[in-house]
Formats: sequence, C-alpha cells, structure tokens
Amino acid sequence: MSTPALTLTIAPPEVTSLEQRAFLGGMAFLDLAANDRLQVSDVAAWIEEHVVKTGCMRRPAVLLEPPVRSVALWPGNPPAATERADLRRLVEAARFWVISELQAFVGPTSDDRLLRASIFLGRVRREHGHWVARPQATDPLSGIAISLFAAAILSDRGRYENELCVCDFCGRVAFDARPSMRSSCPLHQPRKISGVVASVRSRDLAHGTR
Repeated sequence: MSTPALTLTIAPPEVTSLEQRAFLGGMAFLDLAANDRLQVSDVAAWIEEHVVKTGCMRRPAVLLEPPVRSVALWPGNPPAATERADLRRLVEAARFWVISELQAFVGPTSDDRLLRASIFLGRVRREHGHWVARPQATDPLSGIAISLFAAAILSDRGRYENELCVCDFCGRVAFDARPSMRSSCPLHQPRKISGVVASVRSRDLAHGTR
C-alpha cells in the first residue's frame, strides 16, 4: 500500500459542539494515517484523546482491520519490525475505507451508506438530543473513525452535503461551498477541456479489501 504525501485535512472554522469535536477527531485520524513514521503509540494517543477520553468507547487492546493482521495496541518495547509493517498496512487499509466512504457521501448521488451503516451497527446513537459516536472496542479501526464522521454529519447534514469536499486525487478533506470543489482541493482543481470541466484523474489511495 502507498499513502499520498498530501493528506492535510482542514477543519471547520468553529469547533465548539460535541459533534464538531467528533469531526475533528475523524480528521485527526486521516492526518495520523499519512505519517510515514507512524508508531503504535501514535495510534494509541489518537484513540485515547478522541475516543476514550470523550467517552465514546473503552480502550481497546488490539487494532483490527480485517483482513489485515491485528496489531496489539500496547506492544512490547521496542516493537518488532513485523509489528511496524503490520501497523502500516492496517492503518492504510483503514484510511482507504474512511476516504472511500466520505467520497461516496460527497459524490453526485450523495450515497449515505456510511450514515446508515453506522446507525445500523450501533456505532452512532442519538443521546440527549445529540448524535454521538458509540463504536465498540472490537470494531475495525475504519469503523471507529467513520463513527466520528457520522456523528458530526448527522448533526448538520445539510451543511456537510453542501460544503464537505474530498479530493479524489490526494484524499484531502476540507470545506468549500463551490460545487466544482466537491471532489477536488486547491492543489488538484478541476480543469476545463474544450469548454467541459474535467476532474483531475483519480489514483488509488490504497489497495486492499475489507
């Protein structure tokens, strides 16, 4: 698997509500996954800050992303080379599915399977008037990250449908109200060819199967 170098995510200007903090946690995962020097401790810190401390989920013992080999979240010190390689494959696979689900949501038909699946699987719930992420410690890493995005999107679906952008080329997530930018970013904007707007050609964000 290979990860594009450019994966910067851009948060909404105001991050005040529970739902917006969930979205920020999801974006923090995408930035984390782009780190070529990623360590298990980095993933553990992300889970602790954005999932455990927020009350979304208890601390898991292992990271899961079938069919990739599971990785112990608290490995021996230092982790073996095989553990580092397994972690890289697992996180890249998780990132691939998160980006794929977000791209489907912002696509022309606004496929909301990430919302429906998160609700059906109990990974998001309506509690005290708010949508909250409630993944389980046995969920795949992608499912945990997607639950954060789903909680935020369900809270203000109209805005996310109109402004959320996911670049087909690099996976950058941002907000932009211009329809032409829904599948682009400032560095990979659509170009005009003979009066017709053509999207920048997509490339694989990662390879793998769920």
